[in-house]
Amino acid sequence: MKKIYLLLAVALAVAITGLYGLNAYRESREQQREQTAHLLASCVNQGLLALFRLQANDWRARPDFYRAQEQKLAEAAAQLPQQLLEGRPFAEWQQASAICEQLTRHSNLQHATIFEPLAQFTAREMSDSRTLKNRDSLRRRQRVIDRLKNASQAAERYLLDLRADIQSQLNASGLSQPSRERALERIDAEVLDYYRRGNFSRRQVDAHLQRVERYYALLADNPRGYRLRNGTLIFHDGSLRREIDELGSAILQGENAFFANWQQIVQRQQQRIDEV
Repeated sequence: MKKIYLLLAVALAVAITGLYGLNAYRESREQQREQTAHLLASCVNQGLLALFRLQANDWRARPDFYRAQEQKLAEAAAQLPQQLLEGRPFAEWQQASAICEQLTRHSNLQHATIFEPLAQFTAREMSDSRTLKNRDSLRRRQRVIDRLKNASQAAERYLLDLRADIQSQLNASGLSQPSRERALERIDAEVLDYYRRGNFSRRQVDAHLQRVERYYALLADNPRGYRLRNGTLIFHDGSLRREIDELGSAILQGENAFFANWQQIVQRQQQRIDEV
């Protein structure tokens, strides 16, 4: 009988120890999921902060600003795993770090798609009157304009494409399903819920680009209709002059609104719904 009691006591001790061990494991996994989710939310936030710096830039004054921001974002995101890790690295932390690196690379590519053509649009070659009759210069101008039209589409879809990229990276990762769900919840709650699509108008941007496109094409297609004197257009063709004057006036009037659009790609929410 004593042996039976002893065996029962040992079995009970083993069971209690097992329960404590299982509970400790569950707590550890929960903490790891929280850390992983926080890392990914912080990573996404860094990308949006970079976008806000870019869209606030004066591209006519600082056309190369996106290059410095590209490096700054890459460095800030690379430091997150070391800054946020509590304790020793674990398998899903390494996965999350790789996801963060990929999301950051994609953010920089998206930012370059949007803002590099805008920087090229402000370059001196675009407005250099000495090359207005040059067909090669027209083709280069046209390439910039075409890239800006693609940039306009990317700017309009920024948050949609960002969310799709986040979902795609999580689905393709080695994170467990609970960890993927927790990460997406934290990204929404800590980052994306604070932002919404801004007042960027693709229609307005593309209309301005079409006027610019027409302006340069008319001048390149009608080299005998005008001449240049000290950078000023002197017209021999009255109808050409009238169309160029109308286009030039419309371009000047729409220029500030055109550049203002690139400052309105994404806006911060004034107040989250659950805080109302």
